[in-house]
Amino acid sequence: MIVTFRYSISYFIDLRKKLAECNDELMRTLDEQRCIHEAEIERLSRSNQIQCANLDSKLAEAEKVLEELIRDKKNLEATLSKDTNEKVAELSKEISSLNTALEIKSTEIKTLRHSNAKLQLKVEEIPLKDIEISKLKHRVRELKILVDQKTNTEKVLTSKFEELQRSARNQAVMSESMLKENDLLRYKIEEMESSTSEGEPNSVKTNCAIKYRSPQSLNVCSTRLCQSERRPISSTIPHRSSQSHGDVMTRSVISLYLEQGRNRFSKGNIDTTIYTPEGTFIAKDRGCSQRLSFDDAHDADDEGTPRLTRTNEQSSVTGGNNYHETASRTTGTVIDSGISV
Repeated sequence: MIVTFRYSISYFIDLRKKLAECNDELMRTLDEQRCIHEAEIERLSRSNQIQCANLDSKLAEAEKVLEELIRDKKNLEATLSKDTNEKVAELSKEISSLNTALEIKSTEIKTLRHSNAKLQLKVEEIPLKDIEISKLKHRVRELKILVDQKTNTEKVLTSKFEELQRSARNQAVMSESMLKENDLLRYKIEEMESSTSEGEPNSVKTNCAIKYRSPQSLNVCSTRLCQSERRPISSTIPHRSSQSHGDVMTRSVISLYLEQGRNRFSKGNIDTTIYTPEGTFIAKDRGCSQRLSFDDAHDADDEGTPRLTRTNEQSSVTGGNNYHETASRTTGTVIDSGISV
């Protein structure tokens, strides 16, 4: 008990000391805050004095402006009282002019009313006019449709015309190239026959040469053969060995195509078309072949339509039954770069 009492006494003593220290700190902070507030009050009082001085100066200026405005007001009232009479006179004049304009407008309104009455009498004609307008619109639509159809047909015809022009140009080019190839093939055939038929009679050689010629060149060839039975080999046929080799290759290719055509179409009577670099051939199933040949005079007449030269291979050895066709054939059709026979 004594110990606890002593401990409580010491505790109270410590509390008193702490309270004294806290009171001292509070007094110090109170003094500091008092100093701060006094300085702030002085600053605010100085700024208040400055603002009061500024407001006094502004008040003096505002009073001066007020006096000036009062003087201006008096002057304006005086001038306004003077101008009111003039403005009233002007307004009276304007009113009189507006009255005259109103009278004019009233007369115009009367005339418009009369015209409106006349137009109302003509209102009955409007449905008929509407019907005519609808008919005319329908006619216009029909004419537009016709114009569109005509333009479309014109476009189609122009496109077809251009295509025909292109095809004609292509056919002309092809006919020219085939003419050149035909001339080359003709020359090669002549050389081949002249080289292979040196020991044969002249009649057989002439018939073999005529088989591969165009109708225009038959007379020329016959007269040439009558004048000289055969040409000198050295002067007319250069490099005979290479040309004969090319002719042999051409013949072998043609025979191969003929054999394939016979094997393929042995059961039916179908023509065989053979395309070679030297020309286009048509082979029949009975051993007879047709070759497309071009004639310059004939091409100038019918725009590059090829002639057909039929040669009977079986009768060429015996010298009989060989003939020449100059008309276009209708039994078979050969299509070679746009050329139909």
